[in-house]
Amino acid sequence: MEFSEALRAMKSGACITRTSWIEPGKYVYWLPATTVRTPDGLIRDFVGHAVFVRPHKGDSGVAEPWLPSFDALAGDDWAVVDVKLP
Repeated sequence: MEFSEALRAMKSGACITRTSWIEPGKYVYWLPATTVRTPDGLIRDFVGHAVFVRPHKGDSGVAEPWLPSFDALAGDDWAVVDVKLP
């Protein structure tokens, strides 16, 4: 599927991946908007954003904020992935 379809699926709660990613287990999910208390003591809006998960052998891996590259936006190899909980 194209990225626009994958984005809609992700914002509806699905995890997405690319078939061209070589390392298995990589996926992206949407973290909805919330509020946070900043160091100045104020409550501020924290915008929703995509989170990229990269598994590592022997540990739990890394989750980091993600912005799609041009290649990701133009890609048509996006797919919904069923992420298994441990």
